[in-house]
Amino acid sequence: MKNNINIEWDETIVPAYALHDDGKICGFFGPFRFLSNFYPLESGVCLDELYFPTVEHAYQAAKYPPEIRTQFLNITAGKSKILGKSAPNFNTKKWNKKKYVVMESLVRQKFNKNHKLKQMLLMTDGCHLEETNNWGDQYWGTDINRVGENNLGKILMIVRDELKLKDKF
Repeated sequence: MKNNINIEWDETIVPAYALHDDGKICGFFGPFRFLSNFYPLESGVCLDELYFPTVEHAYQAAKYPPEIRTQFLNITAGKSKILGKSAPNFNTKKWNKKKYVVMESLVRQKFNKNHKLKQMLLMTDGCHLEETNNWGDQYWGTDINRVGENNLGKILMIVRDELKLKDKF
């Protein structure tokens, strides 16, 4: 692990459960907000030729037919998460089979397209990344008791390792 990670703080207050132990980043707040799917992106992420302002927007829009995804463009990431829960003709079984691949693709795009975010992710080298949260998401993260699959954290670490390999060549 690098001893000094110099990432600018944003205005977000870091909750007690997200305090970062040496070698672990638990919760994507404060200087690690850029790891969150809610982090606004200058150039967005592309899903089927449509650019969304955050990974969360694109991920939730992926639950909808392509012809009605534009409704996600001018709302907040939080509202996109709510809207994603009301997708028409939503098939949970089908979605559960592809949601990891959708998320992995969007997160990979986020860090491959943005040099600054790429460098910030690379600065976490050696750190375990865990999306600890207080909203009970045990698939993408872990709850405040650190119970969960932490799939978003795993994806971030995979993307970080891929970026490290690319930089070597």
